[in-house]
Amino acid sequence: MSDKENGRMTMPGAAPTDEDLRHDAELTRQELAETVNALGDKADVKARAERVAHEKAEELRAKTEELRVKGGELVDKLPEPVATRVRPVVDGAARRPVIPLAGLLALLIVLRILLKRRNG
Repeated sequence: MSDKENGRMTMPGAAPTDEDLRHDAELTRQELAETVNALGDKADVKARAERVAHEKAEELRAKTEELRVKGGELVDKLPEPVATRVRPVVDGAARRPVIPLAGLLALLIVLRILLKRRNG
């Protein structure tokens, strides 16, 4: 009878064979290699930052396209004189979404400062 779950070829409680020890050493090497790789990935801040920046850029592109589509649909529902004036703003926001987002962020910061002052 052998203990296959642990990778041992001997009976439980019996002294390990040389093959068992080699197998245990190989498993330990594999676990150590995985741990070192994981620590290396965590320590590589530049690569992680680039990966996050790439993900955020993709999200921003998707949101930009969504804004372009939904914004165009909303503008089309407006009366023609209003749509004529609003369409360039919506198109500009769709091309450069950072500008309206930065404006919104600035507005939120100002509101927070004002509310802090008011509440003492």
